[in-house]
Amino acid sequence: MGQHDLNYRRFFNHRRMIQDLLREIVGEGWVERIDFESGERVNASFVSDQDENRESDVIWKFRRKDGGEPIYVYILLEFQSRPDPSMPVRFMGYESLFYQTLMANQPAAAWRKLPPVIPVLIYNGWEPWNVATDLGSLIGDLDPSAEIYRPQLRYRLVDEAAYPREDLAALTSPVADLFRIEKSRDWSEVRSSVHRLRQTVPPAEASLRRAFESWLQKTILPRFGLSQKEAAATLTLEELETMLAESIDRWNREIREEGLQEGLQKGHQKGRQEEGVRMVLRLLRFKFGPLESEIEERVRAADADRLLEWGERVLTAESLQDIFKD
Repeated sequence: MGQHDLNYRRFFNHRRMIQDLLREIVGEGWVERIDFESGERVNASFVSDQDENRESDVIWKFRRKDGGEPIYVYILLEFQSRPDPSMPVRFMGYESLFYQTLMANQPAAAWRKLPPVIPVLIYNGWEPWNVATDLGSLIGDLDPSAEIYRPQLRYRLVDEAAYPREDLAALTSPVADLFRIEKSRDWSEVRSSVHRLRQTVPPAEASLRRAFESWLQKTILPRFGLSQKEAAATLTLEELETMLAESIDRWNREIREEGLQEGLQKGHQKGRQEEGVRMVLRLLRFKFGPLESEIEERVRAADADRLLEWGERVLTAESLQDIFKD
């Protein structure tokens, strides 16, 4: 299991996270029929007849508010950081094995009906999710009379990149804060989201706080080039926010002390275009972290005058948009 999956498993093992995910992000009608206070996590590991381990990441069980049959609804969560064309088939396998497990533990005669199992995929990758969300669309046609045999399985895709920052900012939810931090392009956005986290996850929710603190230090800070030496293993959200503010000020001073203007002027001279490109890319990565390929291509295609102008803006810019505002 990848680090992304492990991190998200820790988050969505908390009832607050699954509750906010379903209510504020999924938001479909069936969510209102769930009694969230009844939520229980279910063993997510299954073994097939061939002893092949199959594991889904997190499964939650809820009672229905109306008390109708079946009594329980199961939410099967899967986490992905890259598109996977086999996802509909994988979900079918998970769901089939899960039903087999239920029936093995309680004979089919004891069920008036099997409970609903709703698959939900949370995707945080940068590539567009271009994978089918229903199994039936992957299966070829034969004859209209064969359509009744086409399997029907659909999963609910939660694509973090599809939610505008403004919509996430309007939600008072740690799930929205998680998505905002994943979408952050610079330190200012991370710091702002950490400040929000302090409000949405109070100290009373200590376990969920620790999950965010660990994730920020082990995953998000290194993504922007902050070494583990600079991030102690026990920083609280309050300490992380303070550290980010101090680091941003320090990095800006270091950029100035490194002789920005001198380096850019060299890049401005005839025959030194490549040096100017390297300098601007280095400064952008230093302040904003990893760059998307479109940004790097734009810098490499710029002339010396534009490189000088962009480099000077790095000193005062709070985001990449400030650099390329023209």
